[in-house]
Amino acid sequence: MLTKKLVLLSGVVAVLGGCGQTTSTDSNTSTANIAMGNTSAAASATPAVNRVRGVITAIGADALTVQTYDGKSATVPLDASTKFAWVVKSDLSTLKDGDFIGTATTGPDNALRAVELVIFPEAMRGTGEGHYPWDVPGAVAAAGGGTSGSSAMTNGTVDGQSAMTNGTVDGQSAMTNGTVAQQSGMTNGTVTGGAGKAGETKLSISYKGGKAQVVVPVGTPIVRFEPAERTVLAKGQKLFAIISPGSAGARSVAVGKDGLTPPM
Repeated sequence: MLTKKLVLLSGVVAVLGGCGQTTSTDSNTSTANIAMGNTSAAASATPAVNRVRGVITAIGADALTVQTYDGKSATVPLDASTKFAWVVKSDLSTLKDGDFIGTATTGPDNALRAVELVIFPEAMRGTGEGHYPWDVPGAVAAAGGGTSGSSAMTNGTVDGQSAMTNGTVDGQSAMTNGTVAQQSGMTNGTVTGGAGKAGETKLSISYKGGKAQVVVPVGTPIVRFEPAERTVLAKGQKLFAIISPGSAGARSVAVGKDGLTPPM
């Protein structure tokens, strides 16, 4: 039983590894044209991968058929090395000091706003630390925001939290990952996200060579990862898959639990 748990955990690590430093080509788009001034050198040196986001429409012996969020069809190959994980719903109340996180954002570097947030398991602490290119997050694509565009990912350490309400989201996007170090609280202005909501949360995130301030609006999808096996796959599930060029099977497949959309 312990061995099985360790194998499943390694699968989560492999899935999350796709959220690290890679140059991405979406299965239905050309390589994103990234123009981020603070992109890390490490990112540009890593091999390209394909990231597939959409809904499973068919399950074969060695491949999945996926309808991507722009309505096209994509094939996700599977082999014995493909790792699987659940993407499960979470919330900011579970975010504690010292947690390692990831958040895809919109806006320029000096006004980042989250469109999703991932709370990573301890096994992924420190993975992909830095700032580098990313493509359109699933939370944006699934909402009809398109599947092509440029963004960035920042992996680092969250060293502060505060509650606030801020402005509007613009079109550029980025990913920020980090570790929570401390928490504080305040509320500015009027909450417009719904009755009873305390307002938006601002995270201060440090990484090697830089720092980011990220506002997390009310309603931002927040998720965690759990180990899974291939047997959990079913038609209708929403998927986030990572395929390394030249590989016989996808590196990893993450599916949303209970209808959840993988937002990364």
